[in-house]
Amino acid sequence: MIINSPVGRFPFSVDSVRIRRRRILLRGSMGTWPATVEATASDIPPVLARISGGLVLLLVGAAVVLVAVGVVIGALLF
Repeated sequence: MIINSPVGRFPFSVDSVRIRRRRILLRGSMGTWPATVEATASDIPPVLARISGGLVLLLVGAAVVLVAVGVVIGALLF
């Protein structure tokens, strides 16, 4: 993915995806810098509002699966 910022455009490459404390964490690098993207449930509706119908269903399904996996893994680890 590409991150647009006031100082330029940088590729963001994802090294890992985790769910921790009801947050989705993407760890990777933005250009040459290590970076983390953190999203919560409240971040999802604004994103979905900007996306077309079929893709919304796909993303909602993926989010449900990620949350379910995170709950199961959390229950097993803690």
